[in-house]
Amino acid sequence: MSLDLTSTAIQIDGMSADLMSRVGHREERLRNALRALERCDIVEYAARRDMADRDAAWNTPAMAEDPATHYDLPESPDDFTVAAVDGSHIDVDRHLPARCFLINTGYAVLTYGNNPAADLDSEPRLYASDTDLSIRDPLSYRQQSVEGALLGAKRAVEEIKKLVELVKALPDGVPTLALLDGSLMMLGLAGSANQAFVLEELVENGFAYALDEMREIAEKRPLAVASYISLPRHSEVINGLRLLTCEATVRDGVYPCSSTDLEWAPCGHCVGGIMDRELFGAHLETGQRSAMFTTTSPDVDKYYRGTGLSFFYLNAGEEIARVEVPSWVAEREKVVDLVHSLLVDQCNRGHGYPVALMESHEQAVVSGADRRHFVGLVEGALQDSGMPVYTSEKVLSKRMRWL
Repeated sequence: MSLDLTSTAIQIDGMSADLMSRVGHREERLRNALRALERCDIVEYAARRDMADRDAAWNTPAMAEDPATHYDLPESPDDFTVAAVDGSHIDVDRHLPARCFLINTGYAVLTYGNNPAADLDSEPRLYASDTDLSIRDPLSYRQQSVEGALLGAKRAVEEIKKLVELVKALPDGVPTLALLDGSLMMLGLAGSANQAFVLEELVENGFAYALDEMREIAEKRPLAVASYISLPRHSEVINGLRLLTCEATVRDGVYPCSSTDLEWAPCGHCVGGIMDRELFGAHLETGQRSAMFTTTSPDVDKYYRGTGLSFFYLNAGEEIARVEVPSWVAEREKVVDLVHSLLVDQCNRGHGYPVALMESHEQAVVSGADRRHFVGLVEGALQDSGMPVYTSEKVLSKRMRWL
């Protein structure tokens, strides 16, 4: 047995006991957060946020309305379409005899009403040329390989491009929700790991450009674009409430509690240490959505071509989900209502999760057997072409057991 389960079980029991000891503290923080939400003054919040922005170590959203506001479930249109995409990929493998990767984009177009229909399929695409395998700076000789996290970002771009393609092919007069899985905010790419030309290629000229195409389509027909995040782990709203409940003295416009270390921060034990979904799980009734909040990351301003990103929380019945939308959706009440009503409808049909996303995921899945078959196809094609087929000794050692 490779894993000592007895030793592991003892450690798991210790973890469970430690988590139980924190339950009382979390419940107290949640009560404090609910009171802070109800008492929030957005004018005071904006003032505190302006002073803290230079040194705050956490993300805090902009609030244009009372954060305690909640909206009941609007009525759904009689006829509507939900188009959703999801993807999976096979990463570059240095043990293979050829450098390549594959992105499989699954999609589902579900039409409801007088003329119901369903279109479910996937599109695999192999990337193997030199231009496919790296992103190059057009102004220099620099380049960065597309693999790992960067491949995940590349996949997200291909997903939204496919979504644009699907929406363009739909009838103009039918209200449509174009749905993505995960976040609209490709901000994980920012930082020292990725150079500016990479973000320009993937975010500005890729993902954000596709959002611009969606906006142009939405000017001519009833279209909403949103992303759905199941079991979100964000704490942006909680961090905003920490600014308001901080008991530390403001010195020269700097908040001493700008640390994310809850044991050190003076206000950490007041509302910190819980997630937004816990707050809105206690605040929203089934079917309701929260107020709209706006992400204020400078990277959004820099790379999203003037499109802002907003979010709200939705009590979908089985869970509290985070829903992200571009600013041109957030600014239109009827379009937000369309997102709200159709997402709840989708979750009801999908037993707690949007059925269109569920179906697109099923189309996109690349199983372990698929991956092994893919390797066989690559090796077979190389052999047929008379090229040498090789692998590493590490892979061979895994296929052969000596003891």
